[in-house]
Amino acid sequence: MSKAISVRTALLACVTVAGLGTPATAGVLDPAPAYPAYPAYPATSPTHPAVLDPSPAYALPPVYDWTGLYVGINGGFASSRSHWVSDPDGTSGADNHSSGTIGGTIGYNAQMFGQWVIGEEFDFNWRHYDFTIPAATCGPTCTLTSDWYATARLRAGYAIDRFLPYATVGLSMGDFDAFAIGQPNGVNRSVSFNFTAGAGLEVAIYGPLSGKIEYLYVNHSRIDCVAECSGPVHLQPTDNIVRVGLNYRLWQR
Repeated sequence: MSKAISVRTALLACVTVAGLGTPATAGVLDPAPAYPAYPAYPATSPTHPAVLDPSPAYALPPVYDWTGLYVGINGGFASSRSHWVSDPDGTSGADNHSSGTIGGTIGYNAQMFGQWVIGEEFDFNWRHYDFTIPAATCGPTCTLTSDWYATARLRAGYAIDRFLPYATVGLSMGDFDAFAIGQPNGVNRSVSFNFTAGAGLEVAIYGPLSGKIEYLYVNHSRIDCVAECSGPVHLQPTDNIVRVGLNYRLWQR
């Protein structure tokens, strides 16, 4: 009896030793773990498993921060239109004109609430148009000219790293001379204050330099051309402007 027990004990010991010397196969079919954010250090010993490498060399590139004060230049194309209504004879119509535009910009962006960017921008620009309004039946032809426009706007955008799509709205200004041809005393000079709105896309190019493409609708206040008969001719000018620009950040966070 003791001999049989000894045989069984020897067999059990052999099976135990064989099991310890065989690689474990548990978990082979388990799904792979999520890929780590950074490369892992190799395990140095069975009691010191691999750990994630916290070294800055493996860190992801920082997200672009749009906060800062900037200056810039812009240029593009202005398509302008002036509606008119003649009080003397009740006629109405519109005249169209196009011009190049070029100007300068100063602004400030503040990136807050994550990816939202709020800013303000002022620009002053040259562009020229010269509208000719048909004469009223009892008066001379009217001419409307303008050489510059400016805007003071708020901008609101959502940053996608180095891309900033935005909407903008604010105050428009512009110079206007309306006069009846052949009547030296019939000149009406004024500066218009009205509204502007638009949208654009700004892209960070390199360091503090960024580029943008932008559309603006610029509305101007009504101005009257004085016709010496039973009333004036009312003129309502507007601009549709497409322009590109370069901005340079003077200060950034």
